[in-house]
Amino acid sequence: MSSINGVDFSKVVSDALKAAKGIADDDGAWSSIKDILKNVATSLEADVQLIAKRKMSGEFNEDDARIFLEDQKMVARIRIRSIAIIGLHQAERIWNAMAEVFRAAIKQALGWTVI
Repeated sequence: MSSINGVDFSKVVSDALKAAKGIADDDGAWSSIKDILKNVATSLEADVQLIAKRKMSGEFNEDDARIFLEDQKMVARIRIRSIAIIGLHQAERIWNAMAEVFRAAIKQALGWTVI
């Protein structure tokens, strides 16, 4: 279980996947994409842990974290879009659903709005 300042990121991952499933189920695509989306969500969890460590050490400020996560968002979007069954519009909706869950959790855990 990963917790940062009282935010349980295992639950955040679970909630983000539920949000994505709500979008993906529109076309019955969930079974085809759930493993990749779980990997995207757990990668975001690891990224937040890294940001928290770098914040504590003084290596990252809010702008550094925002730039780092902007790059990670591009990678996540590309991974989601690479799934043949998912169209670009639906991939963006799935990413946005997952990002919204992480956005609130990161704000609570780090006090920064970076995603």
